[in-house]
Amino acid sequence: MRDSRKIVLDQIRNSLKSGVLPTARASVPPREVAVNTDYAAMSQTFQRDMEAVGAKIHRPVNSFAAVDLVVDLIQELGGNEILAWDDAELPLTGLPYALHKAGIRRVDQHVPADDAGRKQKLAALGEVRVGLTGASAGLADTGSLAMISSAARPRLASLLPLTHIALLPINRLYPTMASFFAAHPVLTQDASNLVFISGPSRTADIEMTLTVGVHGPKYIHVVLCP
Repeated sequence: MRDSRKIVLDQIRNSLKSGVLPTARASVPPREVAVNTDYAAMSQTFQRDMEAVGAKIHRPVNSFAAVDLVVDLIQELGGNEILAWDDAELPLTGLPYALHKAGIRRVDQHVPADDAGRKQKLAALGEVRVGLTGASAGLADTGSLAMISSAARPRLASLLPLTHIALLPINRLYPTMASFFAAHPVLTQDASNLVFISGPSRTADIEMTLTVGVHGPKYIHVVLCP
């Protein structure tokens, strides 16, 4: 058995010595991406595809209605505590004041570096039922949210709570992922993380039993802000 193993490994080593890699191109030609500014059509496609995977889409008529909707959702779903992005990252004027007036408290999301403190803090944060964030973009063709993390946009707000409420301005809709990256070619340089969210968290075992909400929020509400 050892001889057979040695023969196979020797063959691999010899092949690696004589292998030839293709020549890399010095540059890649820019990709032509069509620009689509039909936000009404994109919002309909986005809503259709998001709802198809279990998310709930809200389309308030104006910013005042949007603020009232968000406050009502939080109170209905999670009480008076939230994990949230910084005020400047929530694209809805008047919302921070409305949250304060309604008695909705933002929970500090700083997690200690030591193991004991980290475990204790994450357990406490896990009791918060609602996360409130903005969104960097919405992809119409897949019904996905683009979430770019930073110190002011902590990942825990969109990953840890049972319910994630995302505020998405309609003018941040893009027809495809390619058009999103074409419009923002360097957007990830100052970010720690970029994820695309398509509906609530889902996982399945070998018996094909689907479970929702194991590795992320069980419920997602997207508020399309005018």
